[in-house]
Amino acid sequence: MTQQRRRARARRLRPDPLRVEELVSFLLADHGWRDEVAKRLVARLDQRLVRSARTYGCRPLAHVAEELDSQACVDLGPGVPYQLAKAVYGQVRLRGAARLRQTARSLRVLGVYLCGSDLAGCPCTEALARDPQQARVDRVVSGALDGAGF
Repeated sequence: MTQQRRRARARRLRPDPLRVEELVSFLLADHGWRDEVAKRLVARLDQRLVRSARTYGCRPLAHVAEELDSQACVDLGPGVPYQLAKAVYGQVRLRGAARLRQTARSLRVLGVYLCGSDLAGCPCTEALARDPQQARVDRVVSGALDGAGF
């Protein structure tokens, strides 16, 4: 009988998490990401919902994104942030739990887009900086939109 050796799979090194200050300084310096979000994400959504979400700010969107990211199934309520989450969820081309995660990432990008001036205190910016899938600052926004299929 031959002995079979078990091969150890090389672990992928996780990138160091981005610093929030680094992400904020990049987002404030480069305004091209706003055009990209407007073209790829905001243009596909109901503009009345986007305007309503702008009046509430990004905190309700951050809360809904955290709910989507932490659970396998979410019962979305009747509020504007939940309606916006349903609209984004309908646009994401993935299935299952990956669809919920990408919806949460897209909502965070939308929250940063709607936040505008105070990005240092924005919970969506902090969550995007903590995201383990993002290794480069210049790819945070486009990587989140690419992953969701926008």
